[in-house]
Amino acid sequence: MIEVEIKVSIKNKNQTEEKLQQIGFEKRDLVEESDVYFDKDRNALKSQDMALRIRSCKNLMTNTTENFMTYKGPKMDDISMTRKELEMKIENAEIGKEILRSLGYEWVYPVKKLRQYFCRNEMTACLDSVENLGEFLELEIVLPQENEKEAALNEIISLLRELGYEQGDIIRTSYLSMLHSR
Repeated sequence: MIEVEIKVSIKNKNQTEEKLQQIGFEKRDLVEESDVYFDKDRNALKSQDMALRIRSCKNLMTNTTENFMTYKGPKMDDISMTRKELEMKIENAEIGKEILRSLGYEWVYPVKKLRQYFCRNEMTACLDSVENLGEFLELEIVLPQENEKEAALNEIISLLRELGYEQGDIIRTSYLSMLHSR
C-alpha cells in the first residue's frame, strides 16, 4: 500500500475541526495511540528513511484496543510524507516488541498522541495532539499502487489550501524525528 500523506502544525484545533466538518468530513473515532519504534544500531533504518513500529490504539469511544506492527519505507517525493506502508494487526503488542528485540532490534523512542479521525470519501483527516510536541493535522489517502500517487497528492494539497494552509506549511519530519531532536 502507498500512504499519501501531508502534515501541518495547527494553531486552533477547534477551528480546524469545524472547517473539516463544514467541508463534508465526518467525525469518527477518538483514539489514544502509543507507538514504540525499533531500529538496529539505533539508526540503521532511520539512516535509510525507514521505520518499524508497534502501535497500540485504544479507541476511547468503544473502549477497545488494537495493536499493529508497521513498516514504513522511504519517502517517495520532496513534498509530502508519502511512503510504502505495510501494516498488520497483531494480537499482543508486548509479544510483538519481544519478537523484534529477539531479532536484534532496539527500542528507539515512544510517540504518544490523542488522534481524532475524520473521513470524507477516500481521504482521512486526523487531528493529533502529540505529547511534548503540540497540535497537528494529517491528511492522507491510502492507495493500492503508486501510479495514482500524483493525483492523490494534488487532491490533498487542494484540500489543504481550502483549510487555509499553503504548501510551505507542510512538515516532512515524522513525530519520532521531531521528538528525538528535542
